[in-house]
Amino acid sequence: MAADGTPEPAAQRCGAAVARLRTLRKLSRAQLLARLYDEIDPADHTYERISVTWLARLENGRIVKVARPTVEALCRALRCTPRERAWLLLHADRNVLAGAADEPTETAEVLTYAIDQLYREARETLAALLGSRRACARSELELLELTATALELAIARRRGEQVELGRTHGNDILRASAQQI
Repeated sequence: MAADGTPEPAAQRCGAAVARLRTLRKLSRAQLLARLYDEIDPADHTYERISVTWLARLENGRIVKVARPTVEALCRALRCTPRERAWLLLHADRNVLAGAADEPTETAEVLTYAIDQLYREARETLAALLGSRRACARSELELLELTATALELAIARRRGEQVELGRTHGNDILRASAQQI
């Protein structure tokens, strides 16, 4: 959140994503709100603040920040598919690999690292593989295959760097040994 209380870009993206999913499901704000109330514990402090006005403010990008448990509850209320959930969490700037109250697992840490590296090293490769078709127009299998291809290329590139590094390091050891003789 900005110091002046303006909404975070992630909250604006989250609101737009919620509006899109709600519209796709042909739900009114009142219908989504009824579902959302079923997903949030009445003892939760956010329960009292959520209203049709709050939802309208969220969808219009005027909410300052959206808590992770609220985003998760919205995913459940919208009955998101796993792919839609990942998309909504990404737009809300939340990690798809962790739950609201969960401590990150070792598996989540490994996958987060791998995804970070894949994004850094294979972003252009994935963009080229996607071509002009948007990710949402691809099947889940196609997305996994594209990602696997980009990952294989990144691994091959890394292996090539390690081989080169091993050669350089090995030559340094040989030189040091020769100097000692």
